[in-house]
Amino acid sequence: MSKPIPNSMANAAGVAYGDLIRRQRRHKKMSQEELGTLVRVGKNAVGAWEAGRSRPDVASVPIICKALDLSMEEFFGLEESAVSVSVKEKLDEKEGAELIRRYTALNQYNRQVIMREMEMLYGMQGEMNNPVRKVVRLYMNDLAVSAGPGETLDAARGEEVFLYAEPDTKAADEIIRINGDSMEPTYQNGDHVLVRHTSTLRQGEIGIFVIGDTGYIKEYHKDGLYSHNPAYAPIFFSEGTEVRCIGRVIRNVKQDDWADDESISAWKTAKGKGR
Repeated sequence: MSKPIPNSMANAAGVAYGDLIRRQRRHKKMSQEELGTLVRVGKNAVGAWEAGRSRPDVASVPIICKALDLSMEEFFGLEESAVSVSVKEKLDEKEGAELIRRYTALNQYNRQVIMREMEMLYGMQGEMNNPVRKVVRLYMNDLAVSAGPGETLDAARGEEVFLYAEPDTKAADEIIRINGDSMEPTYQNGDHVLVRHTSTLRQGEIGIFVIGDTGYIKEYHKDGLYSHNPAYAPIFFSEGTEVRCIGRVIRNVKQDDWADDESISAWKTAKGKGR
């Protein structure tokens, strides 16, 4: 009787990678699009994983684990605590011999592919083990939305702040404070939001707008600007009224977005060395 072929779409514990990713993503209240952005693969790739049509490539696994708060052992279905040190050493020796055997059986092109993947994983592992995280510098507007921010800030008009480097924070151009309750419950009075400068928005996107000398945070529609709080009437577009779009609101600035002193110091040191 031939040996059963292991399921390449499942881990060592027999759990399908797609089911594992879907379960943990939902537990984190994260959409496929949000996970795809973090892993830099897109929504369609995440959907393919969860449907079992494909599985993540090895270079994406550490990023997926970090985004979903999974350990590598959990992802691959390994029981770390159940393996004694002596058994682990034997497994490591056996695994090393098997890796060498398989590597030497590859052609030159495939060996280069493996080496590139290993270098990428080695670099990411170093970043994951390093407590100092990368940061981005932004300017936080001195003015609240209702005061009408209408141009890019410079150091003289805004406070320099540092956030951890994530896809959303790296995409932002500035931080603006919300004044008022017209966008509750989505945005509260006093919230700070990440804003990406743009003069155009798509239907349903939330942006920062200036009408006259007053700034607003509203949801854009073709006929006007809408509040999320039903107590506020829409601002309809009318002839002769100039409405300028300053930027698209990415999301709220969360408490854990703010960089710690060690990471900021490391950024300033690297900047001083011209890196």
